[in-house]
Amino acid sequence: MKIFIVGVGYVGLVTAACLAELGHQVTGVDIDPDKIKKLEKGECPIYEPGLEEIIKKNIQAGRLKFQIGINEEINKFDMAMIAVGTPERESDGRADLFYVGETARHIAQNCRKKDFVVVGKSTVPIGTATQIRESLAVYNPRKTTFHVGSNPETLREGNAVSDFMNPDRIIIGGDKKAQEALLKLYEKIDSPKIVTNARSAEMIKLAANFMLALRVSATNMLSRICDVTGADIEAVMEGVGMDKRIGPKFLKAGVGYGGSCFPKDTKSIRSISDHYRLDTSIFDAVIEINSEQRKWFCQKVDEITLFTLKNKKIAVWGLAFKPDTDDTREAPSIDVIKWLLEEGAEVSVFDPVANVKKIFSKKIKHCRDMYEAVDKAEALLILTEWEVFKQADLKKVKEAMLVPKIVDGRNIYDPKVVRKMGFEYVSMGRP
Repeated sequence: MKIFIVGVGYVGLVTAACLAELGHQVTGVDIDPDKIKKLEKGECPIYEPGLEEIIKKNIQAGRLKFQIGINEEINKFDMAMIAVGTPERESDGRADLFYVGETARHIAQNCRKKDFVVVGKSTVPIGTATQIRESLAVYNPRKTTFHVGSNPETLREGNAVSDFMNPDRIIIGGDKKAQEALLKLYEKIDSPKIVTNARSAEMIKLAANFMLALRVSATNMLSRICDVTGADIEAVMEGVGMDKRIGPKFLKAGVGYGGSCFPKDTKSIRSISDHYRLDTSIFDAVIEINSEQRKWFCQKVDEITLFTLKNKKIAVWGLAFKPDTDDTREAPSIDVIKWLLEEGAEVSVFDPVANVKKIFSKKIKHCRDMYEAVDKAEALLILTEWEVFKQADLKKVKEAMLVPKIVDGRNIYDPKVVRKMGFEYVSMGRP
């Protein structure tokens, strides 16, 4: 099939590259000329393991191209996918559909085919497919019959290529022709395909991310109880996870979830519930617990540094919200670093791929490696569970630090081992 993908950010770019890998002819479209120039050279503008390789491979094979803007070229394609950004609205937390609406308008204005399939790929509120259909009808002077579908992405950052090619399931929503087109698009992928209406498909995405966020927040709430009672959250959740009704995934305590999906989708489903005057308490609780978990972590830092951070050098390992990505959106590191600066600390940071220079400029020091970050530090804070941190030479770390103290927000070390080495060590929900 020939697929026209509008928006080559995280979702759109992974989708474009992987569909080309499946043998489809794909053109990725964006309004950012610098991004398109880089992509045409095979340069990946985001950090995602394995993605740049398949971009280069499929450009060379002639299956993947890129262009600036929507034009009449769209008429050469079988389907258009809308994968533009849907940033969170400040007013109510719902996804801002301005770019989705603008994309639909431009598709309609340039389309002269009798029938055309348009599929929403962006994370959107329930009912977006209906809005897209209306925009397409209003702005199309040739009265094209548009078949609108919804195909939410189910990609984990850091594992996106693998997730696309080997998904747990593929969600297909929309009218009959949109469903048929999407089934054909993914016929080479052997996985369960959930075929439903567009509103249900949109709801599946929001509901899944809320349920995962709920598990994370529930685990973090239980970790606080473990902190004050002397129980070990890892032993507790190992036991809980062995219950077949529950399972072991997303039961790890930490400093809270971040990224572009869990925070936005949880706020979005909460906003939808509020709009229809339904009880929002469970959504409010998940959001509040996640926010409070960062404060709980900061309280541990406060205690281990004897309640004063002024002029103390504090090292931070990990800026991305999770390992194997450079994404710092809603990352716990942002809130923690802001608090450290407010308390008067000198902050040095290291992350293998991510940085927060746009947010903090020269207020903090970005270091070349993790050992430079801890040099003369009075505490080390671990905020992302990168494998390189797990493999760190802790003897070298201890020698470099002015005071050997660690606050582990991701529970990556064995407390007994680290304390035996001479560190003062605290983690999340473990004695």
